[in-house]
Amino acid sequence: MSSRSKTPFPYPQMEILGDARIQPPLQYAHSGEITVTTGENPLGAVRKAGRVVDVSLSIGASGKDDSNPLQISGDVFINGTTCLTTKPSITHVSGEASQQKTTKVTGDTGITQAVIDSSANTVAPGDVLTCTFAVTRSSTPTTEMSNPVIVVEFEPVSGTPQAF
Repeated sequence: MSSRSKTPFPYPQMEILGDARIQPPLQYAHSGEITVTTGENPLGAVRKAGRVVDVSLSIGASGKDDSNPLQISGDVFINGTTCLTTKPSITHVSGEASQQKTTKVTGDTGITQAVIDSSANTVAPGDVLTCTFAVTRSSTPTTEMSNPVIVVEFEPVSGTPQAF
């Protein structure tokens, strides 16, 4: 058997070097049914300087209530300040079954994608990111929403010390 690395990198240490320079996405997952708006949930601390470039919201089950509003939205905060001008949201569409939905892709019904606030999206090493989920409902639905996940993606800022 060959001793050659089975990675797509030219030399084995390249993967380690890349990891030291990359800020992976941060995410928070709420386990189970979600019936009320949450307080702030920790996403984590940023390792490298950069900026938030995307926030997406996914849900394992979108819930079902054909006679009343049923919606979940998410917000992301950098050291307590929102980085969004439009929050990602998923709204139940009357007649649809409860299903997995995401704001990451376009074209689905009941989806609003996040819009990043370009004046409040920069991060520095050690910045703490948190998120909230806001639930809009007026009664007990036929099927509850469950397992929401919010994901925050980053890119480096050119010329920034410690940029990834």
